[in-house]
Amino acid sequence: MTYDAIVIGAGAAALFFGALNKDKLNILMLERNDRVGKKLLTTGNGRCNYTNTKLDENPYNDADFTSYIINKYGYKSIEYKFKSMGIYPYIEEDRVYPMSLQASSVLDVLRYENERNNVTIKTDVFVKSFNKDGDLFVLKDQNSNIYKAKSLVVACGGSAMPKFGSDGNLFNQIKKLGMKINETKPALVPYECDYKYLKHLDGLRLKAKLSLIKDNKIITYNIDDVLFTSYGLSGPTVFQLSRYIKGKESDYKFSIDIFYTLSESELYTLLSDRRREIGYKKLDDFFIGFLHKRLIVPIIDKLNISKDILARDLSDAQLHTLVKILKEFELKIIKNKGYGIGQISLGGVNTKEINTKTMESKKLKGLYFIGEVIDIDGPCGGYNLSFAWMSAMAAYDDIVLRWKA
Repeated sequence: MTYDAIVIGAGAAALFFGALNKDKLNILMLERNDRVGKKLLTTGNGRCNYTNTKLDENPYNDADFTSYIINKYGYKSIEYKFKSMGIYPYIEEDRVYPMSLQASSVLDVLRYENERNNVTIKTDVFVKSFNKDGDLFVLKDQNSNIYKAKSLVVACGGSAMPKFGSDGNLFNQIKKLGMKINETKPALVPYECDYKYLKHLDGLRLKAKLSLIKDNKIITYNIDDVLFTSYGLSGPTVFQLSRYIKGKESDYKFSIDIFYTLSESELYTLLSDRRREIGYKKLDDFFIGFLHKRLIVPIIDKLNISKDILARDLSDAQLHTLVKILKEFELKIIKNKGYGIGQISLGGVNTKEINTKTMESKKLKGLYFIGEVIDIDGPCGGYNLSFAWMSAMAAYDDIVLRWKA
């Protein structure tokens, strides 16, 4: 049997592609896991932040590549498509979730639409090889079964979640078709850091400004929650900054501005007034009500003085040093926590190999790439799932045009 299109993978991008099939193309979806959409269930902390009301190309690593599909298939198209399937938006600031606040709702609806559109989904099928023979793509699975199609849509994800099947195993096959693959690495990922008080700080969450430092220069920063762990740092700020760490990770540091709403002079004035008013207290008591209790010992340690001295005995110079510590609380990076922990992977099929309007390979007619398999990444906040939906819409529309021709 020859299919109109075969889709490799049954994650977010693939399932959305199938959900679009109102034209009733003969589509086969091949998934290596025992069930579809496993990774989708983990998105948005299980709530599925599926798009963003302020969606635009600038936060993506390749704005030129994403510009066209965002203009054509941006937030309004995504909202409309999901509403037509029964997923109504619940908006927190600019982040969009299903009203149920359950990722499983999105998965259930996508599965229903694929079934309604007569998309054939086969699980436990591991595609071992694929190539083009004349006008058809020929695929072979782990049991030597052969599948043929006029179009091939690669939606196998990147390398971010090996336990869910996104382990980059098909990149070598893609290379054999003449496509360039950019090296992958984990992103939106926590980091191990070198700091002696990590176990003491484990579980502490702060709203702070986190900066990424290299060669004593700020690369970028983000303001949101910073989570201390027993091994280092995690949380939304760390995830956002992880996309900017290139090359040797130990060349970078994180710098936490604990009092980001105050300037250095404002913080100095506040501490100076506090010293005058309650300077009779020992230093560890002086900070109670001003700092989270678990930060007190690490801050005093960085100040390199005894916790038993009276606050009034702090010199102006020491007060300035304290301000510097509170505004630039630094931790040296060791390494990221790796695939399986990171939400996405950087790298994948080079965007120069792909038509920006259709997601079709420039080298091989009928070969399409959608979702995370492409070297496109965005920040937290619905950007990466939005790209999955938009790239699926672009590929589907192009395949339908050819099918109708």
